[in-house]
Amino acid sequence: MRSKDLAFIIVLIISGELYAEEKPCGFPSVENGRIAQYYYPFKSYYFPMRINEKLSFSCLAGYSTATGKQEERITCTQEGWSPEPRCFKKCTKPELTNGYISDVKLWYKIQENMRYSCNSGYKTTGGEDEEVVQCLADGWSSQPTCRKEHETCLVPELHHGNYSTTQKTFQVKDRVQYECTAGYYTAGGRKAEEVECRTYGWSLTPRCTKLKCSSLRLIENGYFHPIKQTYEEGDVVQFFCHENYYLSGSDLIQCYNFGWYPESPVCEGRRNQCPPPPLPLNSKIQTHSTTYRHGEVVHVECEINFEIQGSEEIRCENGKWTEPPKCIEQKEKIACEDPPFIENGRANPHSTIYYNGDTVAYECKSGYHLRGSKEITCKRGNWTRPPECVENNENCKPPPAVINGAVVDGLLASYTTGSSVEYRCNEYYLLSGAKISRCEQGRWSPPPVCLEPCTINVDYMKRNNIEMKWKYEGKVLHGDLIDFVCKQGYDLSPSTPLSELSVQCNRGEVRYPLCIIKESKGTCAYPPLIKNGVMISSTLGIYENGSSVEYRCFDHHFLQGSRESYCLDGVWTTPPSCLEPCTLSFVEMENNNLLLKWSFDNRPYIFHGEYIEFLCRRDTYTDESSIIGSELRVQCDRGQLKYPRCVPKERMLSYQEHLRT
Repeated sequence: MRSKDLAFIIVLIISGELYAEEKPCGFPSVENGRIAQYYYPFKSYYFPMRINEKLSFSCLAGYSTATGKQEERITCTQEGWSPEPRCFKKCTKPELTNGYISDVKLWYKIQENMRYSCNSGYKTTGGEDEEVVQCLADGWSSQPTCRKEHETCLVPELHHGNYSTTQKTFQVKDRVQYECTAGYYTAGGRKAEEVECRTYGWSLTPRCTKLKCSSLRLIENGYFHPIKQTYEEGDVVQFFCHENYYLSGSDLIQCYNFGWYPESPVCEGRRNQCPPPPLPLNSKIQTHSTTYRHGEVVHVECEINFEIQGSEEIRCENGKWTEPPKCIEQKEKIACEDPPFIENGRANPHSTIYYNGDTVAYECKSGYHLRGSKEITCKRGNWTRPPECVENNENCKPPPAVINGAVVDGLLASYTTGSSVEYRCNEYYLLSGAKISRCEQGRWSPPPVCLEPCTINVDYMKRNNIEMKWKYEGKVLHGDLIDFVCKQGYDLSPSTPLSELSVQCNRGEVRYPLCIIKESKGTCAYPPLIKNGVMISSTLGIYENGSSVEYRCFDHHFLQGSRESYCLDGVWTTPPSCLEPCTLSFVEMENNNLLLKWSFDNRPYIFHGEYIEFLCRRDTYTDESSIIGSELRVQCDRGQLKYPRCVPKERMLSYQEHLRT
C-alpha cells in the first residue's frame, strides 16, 4: 500500500473520530410519535446529529407533546435531545352520567380545560353545579363525576392516616377529624384536617398523600438531574451549566409542601467572572467560593507574625481583581496585654505572654451563658472583642407572628432560653430565611418571611394586549418566571427587547409588558372555507389585520393544524384540514378472510391516525405479499383502510411450491 493511501486512511479515521465527538445525538425513539418519514431509511447518514442541529417530531392521533402541541422541535445538546421527545395521551371526552358537557370536542390536549355541569339533584366532586377540570399527562386532574345529593356520609378507608373516631356513618353537617402520618398530607395539604358531611358527600374526601412538585423547566445553557414528570416532597434536584457558563444561585433546590425552594438558578456567561483571587505570600482569605461575580468582595488576612500593607479587601471588577495587599514580616513581635476581664466569667489563659494570632477562650460561671464568640484573638497588639456572660433566667414573649404564615411546631405556655418554634407559610407563599426561630435570653432570633405569590390579572393583560405563553393553574410563586406573548396583530415596540416578555413574580407584584398594535398592512376578505368543517366564530364584512376566525370539524373528523386562522397583512394564515374517518367494511373483511382482534374495534368510525388490528380466520394464513411485514395492524389514513389479506391453507401451500420450482 502506498504511503499516500495510508495517510488518506489515517485522515479518514481521525476525522471520523472528531466527527463522532461533534455529533452526540442518536436517532430519537418517540413512543406514540415519529420523526419525518424520510429519516428512517437513511438513519446511518443523518445520525448521530451535531450539537445545535434541530429536528421536528410529531405525535400520533390521540397524543400530544408536553406543551399540548401536535408537533414540536427538539435541539441536539451536549446532554442529548432537548427537550426530551415525548408524546402524552390526550384526554378523551368522558361519558358523564347525570350531567352534560357543553362543547363538541372529542379530544383535549395537555393543559386544556373542560367544563362540565350536573343535572338537578346532582353535584360535582367539589359540591358545585359545574366544575372545570384540566387535561394532565396522566389524565384528567379529577375524574368528571355527578353524584346524587344524599343524607349520610360513609368515611372512606384511610391509608397512611387515622380518624379521631371509630364511627363509620355521619349525618349531613356532622364533622370528623383525621391526621396523616409523617411525610403525608391531607387533601387540603395539612398534617391534620376536619371535613364536613354535606348533601353531595364530604367537603373534601379524606385521604393522605405525599405532596408533589411540578416538573421543572429546562434552563438555558445548562441542565439538571434527575429529570421527572413530578417530584415528591423531599426530592432534591442538582443543576449544572455548560462549558463557559457558571451557576448564579443555588445548585441544589428541594421540593417542599409549598413548592420548590430556593428558586431555580440560571447559567450566566463567564465574561464578568473573576478567577480565584490572587493571594499574596503569607496570607489567607476568609471565604473559598467556586465562582466570583462582578462586584463581589474578598477579605484578606495575613498569617501570624505578618502585617498587612494595603487594603484588606479586594474586589472583582469586570473579570479582574483589584490590587491585593502585601503581608510584611514583623521585625519585632508585638504582644497583647493580659486578656480583658468580663463579669460573671473568666478567661482560660494558657500563657503569660500573647503574640499576634494567639487565642484565649472564655467561660461563664453557673447560671450564666456566653453571648458572642467564646474565643478572642490577639491582632497587632490588641484583642478582638470579648463575649458577655448573661444570666439564664430571662424568658421570651410568645413567638413573633409571621404575616401569611403560622407556627406549626413548638408552641408552649412559656419560653426559656433554648426554646424554639417552627414556622410554615400559607399555601403558595414562599418561606425566606430560617424556618426555626430560637429564644435566646428574652429575644427571638429573626423569624422567616413569607413571600407573597402573584395572581395573574386578566384585565391588565387585556389592557396591555398580551397573553400567557403557558397555562397556569392557581397562583405563581415568588421568584417564578411568567412567560407572556403579544396577541395576534400586536408586537413589542422596536426599542423593547424580547426578554421583557419573561417577567418574574416579585412579592406579589407582576410587571406586565406592553404590546402595541402592528402597523396595519391591509384587511382580509371572507375567510377560506374548509372541507368537512365549518367556521364557528365568523362575522360578515371586512376583517382587520390581526383578527381571527375559529374552525370546527364535523363529527368524527380529525382536525389537523391550528384551529384558528389569522388575518396578517391582508392574507389569511393556512386554515386547518378535517381528515375523514374510516368506516369498517365487513364485506372487505369477508373477502380477505379477516376477523377483528379486539371487540372494542367494532365501531362505526375509526379516527384518522388510529390503528385497528385483525386476525386471520381459521385455516387461513397471512399473504405476506399484501402487507409490509407480517402484522395484521393497519392505520386509518384520511378515510382509507388498506385491508391485509389472509389466504386458505391449500392456496398458501401451492404458492410456496410455486416459489420452490
